Amino acid sequence: MSQTLQNHPPIHMKWMAETPELQHLRIDELILPGTHNSGSDKQSPNLGLPQEIAQDVSPHEQLRHGIRVLDLRVAFYKNQPADSPRRFQLYHLTSSGRTVAVDIVQKVKAFFQELESQGAPAQEIVILDFHQFDGFTDEAHAELQGLLFDEMEQRLISYQLSDLTLSSFWADYPGRNVVIAYNHSSVRDEFWDGVLQRWPGENLFNTNTLKAFIDSVAQEEKTPCRLTAVQCAKYSLPFHAATDLSHKVDQWFASVDEWSYIQNFYIINTDWSLRHSLIAQCQHANRIRGQRALTHPQEPLQPALRHLNNG
Repeated sequence: MSQTLQNHPPIHMKWMAETPELQHLRIDELILPGTHNSGSDKQSPNLGLPQEIAQDVSPHEQLRHGIRVLDLRVAFYKNQPADSPRRFQLYHLTSSGRTVAVDIVQKVKAFFQELESQGAPAQEIVILDFHQFDGFTDEAHAELQGLLFDEMEQRLISYQLSDLTLSSFWADYPGRNVVIAYNHSSVRDEFWDGVLQRWPGENLFNTNTLKAFIDSVAQEEKTPCRLTAVQCAKYSLPFHAATDLSHKVDQWFASVDEWSYIQNFYIINTDWSLRHSLIAQCQHANRIRGQRALTHPQEPLQPALRHLNNG
């Protein structure tokens, strides 16, 4: 099922709406495809060094193709005017030129407007994980949180609703689609804690080491209602550039049945995220997990761990 960007990856704009089994799960129980360093892509205004680029297309296009979790790292530029979008820019090592106000807030709203132009409330969930901050003060955090709340309030899924399954959620709160996870103290009760991103703590290692780490994450017990991600990403020499792990992603996270390895995970963040079949695998895996939650409500969602070939 491997699919490269050059072969025109399929657009999965409504894959969650087309997966009715999701209704039996909470948001934190979903198996979701995410992008690592979502704002550092080849279409960025400021195309940086090779080690800064992790995606092929913009965050907006990532969403349109089926990605549902954006890993956002934000730098604060205090010398920019308070009303300038460039005050909060996405970065990896340096700014990509993308801004929170335009490339995230406006484009997320445009994504849902496109869905709803078809005449029905959108039933896709997008998680915006504001994970890392550079140059921030307490005042800068308050300013960014205010921007996010003011612009996204009508779409926000409050953390106070985190214990609801999607069936209850869609029935009582149609039109709310966006989780803001903020990895810093927040004055907004609506915001969720930052996604718990599990990564090895270093970037340069071989593929077997990465798989061993992911195996260890698969065995961890997840806190209820806590958003949790595994970082399936690594870098390669000589340029310290993001490795294309598409073949391994397709192998490791293939969804076949309830005992498939992917059933041990929740959010799966990858680089070059439209070059492999993870979105389709997540859709299939959610069908299985949702059906299992319906038929075996007292059993844990994660089945006994089955290791796959490390090769």
